[in-house]
Amino acid sequence: MNKIVLVGSKGGVGTSTVAVLHALSVARTGRCVRLTATAPAGVEDLAVILAVPTPAPGEVVEVAPGLSLGDEADPGAYNVVDGDTDTFSDHDGPVYLVVRNCYISLRRALLAPPTTAGVVLVMEPGRSLGRRDVADVVGVPIVAEVEVTASVARCVDAGLLVSSRRPRLEIAEPSRPAASR
Repeated sequence: MNKIVLVGSKGGVGTSTVAVLHALSVARTGRCVRLTATAPAGVEDLAVILAVPTPAPGEVVEVAPGLSLGDEADPGAYNVVDGDTDTFSDHDGPVYLVVRNCYISLRRALLAPPTTAGVVLVMEPGRSLGRRDVADVVGVPIVAEVEVTASVARCVDAGLLVSSRRPRLEIAEPSRPAASR
């Protein structure tokens, strides 16, 4: 099974939004994608962001061409899992840590296991910490970067990430193993 797990260094860093953006980007390439979460509340959050009905347990909601949302992985699809802040579970597949360029997020990122495959950086304008600061602290490659903008926030709040004007986010598999800390 093809699978990627996204976990947040703390609540509110944008893990669910990153999972949705990545799933939409992959589905746009023609691949079959299942978006899911490690907790029922996570599936509900994903449904709200996508402006679709929350699937009942065991059900699947078709979100867009090639993209479905459900509470279980699909063995025949590329699975994008919103792992919330559960960095310590033994997730199956590569785990990517979602962090913001803020002090509290980086402090919490230091607690994550060193098996993280890479970091997705959610950049907030006006913060004193930059990409290099985050990379130096976390010690694993930054594989994608999303800038927080008012337009992305409005799309999330209005459930418009499925629209054609959504930002793209593609997370590349790291070419080398994660560095140890």
